[in-house]
Amino acid sequence: MNETITSILGRRSIRKYKSRAVRMEDLELIVKCGEYAATGMGRQPWHFTIVTSRQFMDAVTEANREIMLASPVERMREAAGAPDFDGWRGAPCAIVVSGDKDGATDCANAVENMAVAAYSLGLGSCILGSFKICMENGGRPDLVAQLGAPEGYVPYYALAVGYADETPTAAPRKEGSVSFL
Repeated sequence: MNETITSILGRRSIRKYKSRAVRMEDLELIVKCGEYAATGMGRQPWHFTIVTSRQFMDAVTEANREIMLASPVERMREAAGAPDFDGWRGAPCAIVVSGDKDGATDCANAVENMAVAAYSLGLGSCILGSFKICMENGGRPDLVAQLGAPEGYVPYYALAVGYADETPTAAPRKEGSVSFL
């Protein structure tokens, strides 16, 4: 099997990381792979923010905790109430992908490219959507502004990145999800 297929089939979502810092050269290469993702009509409606500031990550986690603890959804309250709650899954860094109002699909393509690239470099990753709870619907514009994205862009996804401190196995694949015509 070639290296690309091996990386696609081997990548897993990592939710436990070692504290070891990721080399900036690796993060920049991962972002470059995101920049080369498929994009409708060549629009590239994205902005990438490499987050290495634990202070920023902690501020986002605490803002999310407050919102989630007040949620009517029991599962959210339970998650936020855990003493080790961290919306970044304990990763030492992350890459936030922001985009314009029509850019969600293109941004998803970029974050998937980056997840596969991270795996190919020996790094673990986890695609995150829940990190942005406190930034949605006009909430915490101060945190959104720190991302440095152009005016009108919103954070869509983040990719937690670091050295894996777990080795999860593949979840069973859904049967019957392929048809032939």
